[in-house]
Amino acid sequence: MLTSPTRQRWILISIAFTSFIVALDTYIVNVSLPAVARYFNVGTSDVVNVMVAYLLVITSTLLLFGKLGDRFGFKKFFVLGFCVFTAGSLLCGLSPTLGVLIGARCLQGIGGAMLYAIGTALIPRHLPEHRRGFAFGITSTSAGLGMALGAPIGGFITQWLSWHWIFLINVPVGIAAVFVALRVIPGDKTTAKVQQKSPPFDYLGAILSFLGLLALVYALNRGQEAGWASPFVISLFVAAAVLLMSFFVCEKRCRDPIIDLALFNITVFRYAALSGLAAFALYAGNNFLMPFYLIYSKGLSLSAAGLVIMIYSVVYMMVSPFMGRLSDRISPTALSSTGMASALIACAFFAFVLKLPGLLFVIIFIVWLALSYAAFISPNNNGLMCAAPSDRQGIASGVYRTTQMLGMVVGVSLLETIFSLHIPRAALDTGLSQAIVPQDILINGFQSAYLAGAVLCGLGLAFSLLARVKTQKMPTMESKELST
Repeated sequence: MLTSPTRQRWILISIAFTSFIVALDTYIVNVSLPAVARYFNVGTSDVVNVMVAYLLVITSTLLLFGKLGDRFGFKKFFVLGFCVFTAGSLLCGLSPTLGVLIGARCLQGIGGAMLYAIGTALIPRHLPEHRRGFAFGITSTSAGLGMALGAPIGGFITQWLSWHWIFLINVPVGIAAVFVALRVIPGDKTTAKVQQKSPPFDYLGAILSFLGLLALVYALNRGQEAGWASPFVISLFVAAAVLLMSFFVCEKRCRDPIIDLALFNITVFRYAALSGLAAFALYAGNNFLMPFYLIYSKGLSLSAAGLVIMIYSVVYMMVSPFMGRLSDRISPTALSSTGMASALIACAFFAFVLKLPGLLFVIIFIVWLALSYAAFISPNNNGLMCAAPSDRQGIASGVYRTTQMLGMVVGVSLLETIFSLHIPRAALDTGLSQAIVPQDILINGFQSAYLAGAVLCGLGLAFSLLARVKTQKMPTMESKELST
């Protein structure tokens, strides 16, 4: 464990920057998609793959890179992640065709997955226990900042320069981040010894997990557009189920699996991961629905709606570090349970007041939700990562990030579907902006969606309460070897 406060601060800055840049590039491209479509002379159904490819690759490779970090060294993959992400950004900015751009986004997603999986694992590895909650608060705040600034920065750069620069701007920043990481992240001193003793790498598990998660996320992403009952989507869900079941069977038999299923024997780890999945489902679903509500029910302009939504990020960034630090002093699971209970009440409250005129209750809900998630995310991360054994921090980080990304995809798909059930098919086909939909129909759709969000928070609360059951950590690989 490091003792220099200055070194610890620089490590935290490096880790927090990864959360910021990966989250930023998830959202910065969205507002630029129309400009990209015009540049390559393609339709929206084609250009949306620029966004989808990044999400698919990150989600489906997090488990793999978490395992590789545990086995071959965190610093190597952390630095390599910055290099791959920077190279992918350069190729994105210089892409001559849409196909090359999508391929470069996949490469950028691989680098992002390395950074996401390894960055979280570095906190318990190199920071003292009394600072870990604060560190998780800073990293989650950085991710929130990236999400908040993505659309405004993307719009500004695209308007005043070109869409190419939303990617090219990452290049000098990425190069600087590589030098900082090389200088401040401690080396992997025990890697060679671990590699000699380790059994063969789980290649079959890596392939099955990648393909299974890829099929699942793509099915959830395409379900609403293609139709949940369409043969294509059903085939994707069946393929995902078969592949993931095969993956878990493979992991039970493997000597050194991609994901150690014994992690889920740890009560805190198991339920904190499930709680995070439910919480991020509402988080992403709200991010998707709120702009539509503000524009079509409240009549706000796009810029005004963006300013209202930014209230969430401002409040969250102010409170999250404090909550992270608080989780170093009191039970993280108690804080996360309180956060989920508060979010549940906030969603139920908003479902019944969203039909009222004015913005007062909207702002109350946004601030309330931001406070609730500030109380949940950092403490939940702290509890989950600290529950995992020291030699499985990479795997634990990969599991946490994977459940987070899956939760976000599930949340958008679920709340979008529930909302759409209330909207006439003609309006969905032509777009709400081109169709006249009675306000009472829109309100019913939003109300049902946020009641479903309250149910998601109820699940998150139930899992958080179950995570409070105390249990012993698994023994590390080193302790097992000593006992034998």
